[in-house]
Amino acid sequence: MVIPSAFTDDANNSESTTLPKVLDENYVVEQFVEGIPNSPTAMTFVGDDIFVLERSSGVIRLIKNGILQQELILDEAVANDGERGMLGITSDGFKVYVYFTAADVDAGKAIENRIYKYDWNGEKLVNPVLLKTLPSDNHFHNGGAMTSFGGQIYAVIGDNGNYGRLQNRDTEWKNDTSVILRIDPSGSYYAMGIRNSFGITVDPITGNLWDTENGDDSLDEINFIPENFNSGWIEIMGITKNQTLIDSLPKYGDFVYSNPEFVWEKPVCPTGITFSTSEKFTQTDSVFVGDCNNGNLYRFNLNEDRTGFVFSSFDLQDNTLNIGESNKEILFGTGFGAITDVEEGPDGFLYIVSLSNGKIYRIIPKEITPSVSESKGGGCLIATATYGSELTPQVQQLRELRDNSLLQTTSGISFMSTFNQFYYSFSPTVADWERENPVFKETVKIILTPMISSLSILNHVDMDSEAKVLGYGISLILLNIGMYFVAPAITVWQIKKRI
Repeated sequence: MVIPSAFTDDANNSESTTLPKVLDENYVVEQFVEGIPNSPTAMTFVGDDIFVLERSSGVIRLIKNGILQQELILDEAVANDGERGMLGITSDGFKVYVYFTAADVDAGKAIENRIYKYDWNGEKLVNPVLLKTLPSDNHFHNGGAMTSFGGQIYAVIGDNGNYGRLQNRDTEWKNDTSVILRIDPSGSYYAMGIRNSFGITVDPITGNLWDTENGDDSLDEINFIPENFNSGWIEIMGITKNQTLIDSLPKYGDFVYSNPEFVWEKPVCPTGITFSTSEKFTQTDSVFVGDCNNGNLYRFNLNEDRTGFVFSSFDLQDNTLNIGESNKEILFGTGFGAITDVEEGPDGFLYIVSLSNGKIYRIIPKEITPSVSESKGGGCLIATATYGSELTPQVQQLRELRDNSLLQTTSGISFMSTFNQFYYSFSPTVADWERENPVFKETVKIILTPMISSLSILNHVDMDSEAKVLGYGISLILLNIGMYFVAPAITVWQIKKRI
């Protein structure tokens, strides 16, 4: 398979003007964070905070309360050609594990793939410990996806273009390629015969491992991976009924081949995979998978044993989406751009990383959308669309005023609750209009600028009591009424008087 363009810098700067769509009417998509530069590839939660990787720059950024922070929490020199770079991340408590292609200098020549363990001290990733070095002989099939469960950290690497090593062609295990590894604590290989994978996860109910696997020029897979699993590469991709072929695979220890649980005949480049266990989603026995080629999000319903999927569509009951068949049953969402990671957050909602759009989207139940938008750190939808980023001084000023002043008093909380009910009834529509119409965007900017300038007055006063919040609040409201309504009215009256 040709390297997906979304994993190279060719697709970094595309702009999405409309939100993705969820086909299930019970859910909606919100733009959680935008403006993530340099090819975001993966994310992990540490408490309520999000760490997101930038593949091509070698940095990790912090998202706190829905706001992308300016300060970097890690910056490593990485090779970034092809599929090399900052590739994978997972966490266990405040221990954070990072997989990247090391180089002497940024964008330099690849040395090797490395997996480090860091401590999170609340500001930076510190105390690096090198856990594993892996080959990076080629700029493709470097893997990097990681996951954690029950105190065990797993990582996957593809064949790295070195056909024959741990890939059912060689009688000797020469090096670590085409395998799922136990990283911390270290141990024997968990699985082998992996061609190329951008996603692994653990079923939190059973503790079983699953992955997505990219085929060559066809036959992408989702695999249920028991311990000592052999995925079959380089001899087998997709589903085979040829027992003679299966029996002919070299016998490495106790590794056993089994067919994938689902196959796309036409490549979609499946990437992130996660289980939904939240009661906030109506179907808790589901697996969600993103694809890089089409920007689709898929939902698969698990069987009773949680070892495979069940389908009502006759076309899919052979566990294969053949060319020409409908994907309607499994298609959950569209328009996400090049999806590189899918995670369930501690809040029970789904988070999707879009490499091509430089964004993280969140999927939430439709019935609780207003309250979620209020509690989320980033709710200044119109200002964000107007000024282009959550990191601009204007948007940060609005957030700080809300979080550090208004929400610290009872009257401020009451005001924000009433205001949010009104604001969120129209702000998503206005923000979409701004993204679609540059002239309208500039008009909104002209209108907003005087108001935001007036709010800067509050940076020079103390609002540490209910009386001060009410006093300054009423004063600012009167000031803005004067600027936006009284002054224009007087001007018009004077002009008419002179005509």
